[in-house]
Amino acid sequence: MLDAAPADLVAAEPLVRASDLAEYRAGLDRHMRGEWDGERFTAFRLRFGVYGQKQPGVQMVRIKIPGGKLSPAWLRTIATANRRFAQGDAHLTTRQDVQIYSVALDRSADLLDLLYANGITTREACGNTIRNLTACALAGACPRELVDAGKVADQLARAWIRHPLVQNMPRKMKFTVSGCATDCGHSSIHDLGLIAIEQGGKQGFRVMVGGGLGGQPRAAIEVLPFVAENDLPAVIEALARLHQRYSDRRNRNAARVKFVVKRFGEEKFRGLFVEEFDRVRALPQRPWEGLEWHKPLEAAVSRAPVGLIAARDGSTAVSVLVPLGILSSDQLDSLADIAAAAGVDDLRCTREQNLVFLGVAPDKVDDVVRGVTAIGLQVPVSSADVATVVSCPGTTTCRIGITNSQNFARQAFASAQNDPLAKGVSVHVSGCQNSCGLHHVADFGLHGAAKKVDGRSAPHYQLHIGGDASTGVVGLSGPTIPAKLADRALTLLRQALAETRQPGESVRAWAERLGKDGIDSILAPLDASQADGLFVDWGDATDFPGAPQAKGECAAPFAMDLCYADLADDALISTDRNLAVGQSDLAKAEATRALTFALRRLLHARGVASEDDITLEAAEAQVASLWSDAAAIAQALAAVDVAQAQSAEAYREAVAYVLDAVNEAVAAPLAPVVAAVGDLNALLEVAE
Repeated sequence: MLDAAPADLVAAEPLVRASDLAEYRAGLDRHMRGEWDGERFTAFRLRFGVYGQKQPGVQMVRIKIPGGKLSPAWLRTIATANRRFAQGDAHLTTRQDVQIYSVALDRSADLLDLLYANGITTREACGNTIRNLTACALAGACPRELVDAGKVADQLARAWIRHPLVQNMPRKMKFTVSGCATDCGHSSIHDLGLIAIEQGGKQGFRVMVGGGLGGQPRAAIEVLPFVAENDLPAVIEALARLHQRYSDRRNRNAARVKFVVKRFGEEKFRGLFVEEFDRVRALPQRPWEGLEWHKPLEAAVSRAPVGLIAARDGSTAVSVLVPLGILSSDQLDSLADIAAAAGVDDLRCTREQNLVFLGVAPDKVDDVVRGVTAIGLQVPVSSADVATVVSCPGTTTCRIGITNSQNFARQAFASAQNDPLAKGVSVHVSGCQNSCGLHHVADFGLHGAAKKVDGRSAPHYQLHIGGDASTGVVGLSGPTIPAKLADRALTLLRQALAETRQPGESVRAWAERLGKDGIDSILAPLDASQADGLFVDWGDATDFPGAPQAKGECAAPFAMDLCYADLADDALISTDRNLAVGQSDLAKAEATRALTFALRRLLHARGVASEDDITLEAAEAQVASLWSDAAAIAQALAAVDVAQAQSAEAYREAVAYVLDAVNEAVAAPLAPVVAAVGDLNALLEVAE
């Protein structure tokens, strides 16, 4: 339980703490000894980036890299971790993370030990948390930028990592930062997007909220036209509190921020956000290190930085094409060596699964290009001269993947290398509708599906045409085609686009002009009856099994004991923050909220569910009945009753004592008591 003095409330957080590893080892040990069941341990381990794979007994470990900022030392550490603990290659993701695969659970703590000892975190890379904060791939080097978006992402990650408010949210939240109005961070498809702007001679950020892809894509809306940089932590807090308060914990498919916006409507949601933002910004926040702002320079705009890019300081950014973001341990080591030899200490993962060397001196550019070419990678001239192919892992590792998107993407990438018409055209592939491959925002996107053919299940892809992440335009839904014909379909679409596209016409406008009949006509030469291996997916050796029945971990399960504990801690922190600014009444209200969450935790420990609108009095009455055998709890609650009539400070201390007593009671629970009184009927109806 957090018991911070007001002065500690603004302490900065490092990405890694020794306590993180100790906490994970303790949780893993409790699971291995049978104290924690699978659901509770799953909720716990996901907060440490340890994610269950399709293959039983092994885990994917996601390394969280704020802003995609890497160093040569980190590359070497990841290479060592992948070689020592994982199987296969490492993977650069569309969230600027790095993932490694097939890690044995009983070795996961040792893996985290290696990463954490070298300053690399996995904390809150998965689960119902604030996921990795992404940023422009050229942040810190782009001539057009007003500010280094990568630095902003890093500072915000450190401001909120480990905070109890964001450990057990209704669902994950995805944030991004853009260094200028070009919005290379793609704010429109994020729960929260921050866009650096200059307004009235002042520098700050435009705030976008409520975007997302998945089964119901929705573009973000503007909630604040301008905020100062030091108010950014309060922006995150306001959104997190609205998410906790209004998102649907029962229906996990409708628990993202975009559904809260839809529920209230844009105008009312905007009002709720501004009200919450004004409230929390008046409270103490963790310190903000001032940013260095720049005068933007003229430079070409590219959908994805590829090749050699002139940086604002006279150096060169070398953007390396990494096919599908897949790198071996040896390649990672070699990339670190190439960077070190060139005097480069700053690299970036990109959302297109590529890697950028920043700050390359003019006389070292050729050395870097030769080095990466020698290990099988490319440095194209520009994005217009290369085909962009992006993919999630699909059924290679994912429990809920339907198709083998990664192996299909390998084929699509290989075909694109031999097709001049593929240059400058983006193809994104997802193994299911969840859009981890960002299929909604590509020129040609595909998502995996299962469909019956002659009574047998066969792998298919639904096409999406004309999406654009920079503008928030979602691709038009096209036909669903057999997976074995998808590569041929892309060839036909690229050919038709080259032949019939009008000058200056976007892919989306081209598809709209052709309409459904026109797209169907382009794909008419496809003949499923002539497709070899129609029932075998790309890269597989056996018949397609159909859509998986396994439960994924994208919507992480709740361990309600942990959830109530964190929310109680957060409320106690809010008590301290209100006391620090002399708001005694509000401090008492927050202390009461902390007490209520602690009591709900006790009810949960005895098998009794509780609703969010339960009153403190009702919770106290049920706890008195169910925990009548716990003298420490009764004594702590009696002290609260006395302190409630005294000062806010005294009340706060009494509540903190209750939280400690609850921690001890739950850690050594007695046998559950079955509630029999009529007052509990409403509570018992709701399963936790």
